[in-house]
Amino acid sequence: CLGGRLVNGTECSGRVEIRHGDTWGSLCASHWDLQDANVLCHQLNCGYAESILGGAHFGEGSGTVWSDTFHCEGTELCLWDCSRMALGNPACSPRDTVSVICS
Repeated sequence: CLGGRLVNGTECSGRVEIRHGDTWGSLCASHWDLQDANVLCHQLNCGYAESILGGAHFGEGSGTVWSDTFHCEGTELCLWDCSRMALGNPACSPRDTVSVICS
């Protein structure tokens, strides 16, 4: 599973970043839920998602903010196994990025 990581925290907590092509960007918090977070935590060998935090809890990051919508059941092996819509890059503030704390 490539293309997802947590930054600015610990190995198993931090701001969610995903990669499109060669570009890593933070993820907009608006459509992210605990099932999505569970898949990412599992993908990173970090157990299950304990909580998700909006409001740039682990810093705003720099550069791109993606506003993809993942529709995960919570049991997929990779985020990319979930159905998703890449919504391109409409306005989403860096203050509105999502973070995850895994177990």
